[in-house]
Amino acid sequence: MANNILKGKRGIIFGALDSKSIAWKVAEHAHAEGAKFVLTNAPIALRMGTINELAEKTCSKVIPADATSMEDLKALYEGAMEELGGKIDFVLHSIGMSVNVRKGRAYYEQNYDWTMKGYDVSALSFH
Repeated sequence: MANNILKGKRGIIFGALDSKSIAWKVAEHAHAEGAKFVLTNAPIALRMGTINELAEKTCSKVIPADATSMEDLKALYEGAMEELGGKIDFVLHSIGMSVNVRKGRAYYEQNYDWTMKGYDVSALSFH
């Protein structure tokens, strides 16, 4: 039952890879409550997932952005404000990232730099 509690709110939702993603479910509910938002994920994740289905369902635009690139994040924020017509009211950072896992590295053979990159990106969700 929707009450339009987010009517008029504009946001950015990171991390909706597929229908099993937390960000996917939040996007569906935010849309039902009247929010307007853009969806984003890293370019590689966009190729692996089904985010375009969610974009169609929620009338949202997908703007690719690598969360480790300040240039991408600036372009995302500016693109979101342009697309949504004003300031951003909310950001959902729902990214769990591990380059080691993606590359099939066993725990005892992890690349330390990749591990730290994963911690940096994933820990922002706790901010």
